[in-house]
Amino acid sequence: MQQPSLPAPSLPAATENAPRKRRPPRRVEVSRVQVLSPAMRRITLTGAELQGFEVNDPASYMKLIFPEPGQAEPVRPLPDGPRATSMRTYTPLAVRPGALEVDVDFVLHGEGPASTWAAQAQPGQVLFLMGPGPGYQLDLQAAEHVLIGDDSALPAFETILARLPASARVRVLMEVADAAEERALFSPATLQAQWVIRGADKHAAGQALEQALRESAPLPAQSRIYLACEAAAMRRIRQLLTGELGLARSQIVGRGYWKLGAVNHPDHDYGDDA
Repeated sequence: MQQPSLPAPSLPAATENAPRKRRPPRRVEVSRVQVLSPAMRRITLTGAELQGFEVNDPASYMKLIFPEPGQAEPVRPLPDGPRATSMRTYTPLAVRPGALEVDVDFVLHGEGPASTWAAQAQPGQVLFLMGPGPGYQLDLQAAEHVLIGDDSALPAFETILARLPASARVRVLMEVADAAEERALFSPATLQAQWVIRGADKHAAGQALEQALRESAPLPAQSRIYLACEAAAMRRIRQLLTGELGLARSQIVGRGYWKLGAVNHPDHDYGDDA
């Protein structure tokens, strides 16, 4: 007698709200420390666990987990465990898969676990790395690319500059604490760079950028703008661009990389409320 056919077992429906599974953290060690300026260090991280670490977009991000006070190295976090309190977001500046290396630039601003650690970093010290996350989507049809930011955004800007084609035009407006932080920038594109000085008072963040924008040549109507700096300054500058300077909100990508008075500012501050 023929067995009756049975209905196929039902599979649980996928839900859009299911939590995204984190990539396992990667143990890395410092292999080199380079002094770029009085307040900027380029630290090269390496390790076998960087196998498969690839970055496809400019201005991508990754998480670095630093030792807590009294630790020689951080405790390896569990993939689905609580967020490490000493975790901060950084731009992978250069990734060399063949050498299992990634370069990271640190601003020594004197506050928080990352800056404190970077100021004393030595070869052999251990961190954990998570990511990478997505970055900035270049609009190759833009009449001009405009990068506006402070020193915290300089590594992201350099990755964008490296990806622009020779046919593009790009303008960089960069705010730093003093002239000793200025350095040469490079791009296949036609590049115009202007450095403005903030001074030692962090409460002046963004003011030099605002003044320079008001005094600079008008931005082309079809410009594409990447704006990244202190969170409140980023909002003021967005309002300046869309109000006084007449640009559309859709032309601007905003990022609040840090916030005055906050040790651990969220890494998803886009300034959309401005």
